[in-house]
Amino acid sequence: MPEELSDSELIAAFKAGDTEALGLLMERHKCAVYGYLLRLTGRPDAADDLFQEVFLKLVKNPSAYGEKDKFKAWLFTVARNAAMDHFRREGSRAEVPLEGDGERPGPADYTASRDAGPEQAALNKALGEKLEAALTRLSEDQREVFYLRHFSGLSFKEIAEMLSVPIGTVLARMSRAAALLRKELEKN
Repeated sequence: MPEELSDSELIAAFKAGDTEALGLLMERHKCAVYGYLLRLTGRPDAADDLFQEVFLKLVKNPSAYGEKDKFKAWLFTVARNAAMDHFRREGSRAEVPLEGDGERPGPADYTASRDAGPEQAALNKALGEKLEAALTRLSEDQREVFYLRHFSGLSFKEIAEMLSVPIGTVLARMSRAAALLRKELEKN
């Protein structure tokens, strides 16, 4: 099966019985969805379970995805709902650093990377630490919008639909987050 097929075409192929199409969808979205779930839960085991739960929903009920929706936005909505259910069951919500801690990977470890030389790697690490510290100063709502926009690549409209808030609210949260991050990163 060609990997150039759109998400909608892969969903249609899966609905028609092509299980390879589901594998391609999972592979295409694994890094972004898993990184998002890891960021929300703070635990690789929980992120693994929730990632499987998200795709199991599609397997059990392929019609749950409405063809009018963008698959990626729908997928992140399902992931967020699964995480919120997890928090209700577990009763807590952990935060993990953007970068891994050596033992556990962080969400940034699941994004596409470019090889950098040692000097650039040191600069990137320092910037990452500054960014991580700045992100902790954001409200939970601002941080979630920031992650969904920058690490998941969702549009502001998709984020608004996913969070069930007006697009103006999403834009305001992102604007405040960007202003605070800019201010924090300009220090020193």
